[in-house]
Amino acid sequence: MAKLIKKRYLFWFILSVLLSIFGPLFFRLNFLDGFRRIVILLGLIFGGFSLYSGFYFRRYGLKFWGIFIFPLTFSTINLLWRVLFGGSLVSRNYAYFFAAFYLVLSLFTFVSDADDSDSHHDMPVDGGFKEVK
Repeated sequence: MAKLIKKRYLFWFILSVLLSIFGPLFFRLNFLDGFRRIVILLGLIFGGFSLYSGFYFRRYGLKFWGIFIFPLTFSTINLLWRVLFGGSLVSRNYAYFFAAFYLVLSLFTFVSDADDSDSHHDMPVDGGFKEVK
């Protein structure tokens, strides 16, 4: 079981790194201007990924700290890109603002209860979803 959980965290980290690097590069090559790039990539795609990450970590009973993986990876990749290559994937102001925004989105879906019909069956999240008898 520990190997499965570690694989899930590692998978999520690798996916976060790939999205943080190749997402802005792909959208920079596209014909979209800066505003549309920010709205579509940073708002919709990465925001949806953050919403799903909160749901994913809750659904599989993973630890709370896992929701910090994508926002921290996104900020760190942007900072390292600026230090190593001199440019930035995303503007510095946008990168840190959206990292905080992604954290709030994933936290929102991590603690929210999507199914109100059985709210009396609340269980600790770290144990995952289990049948209540």
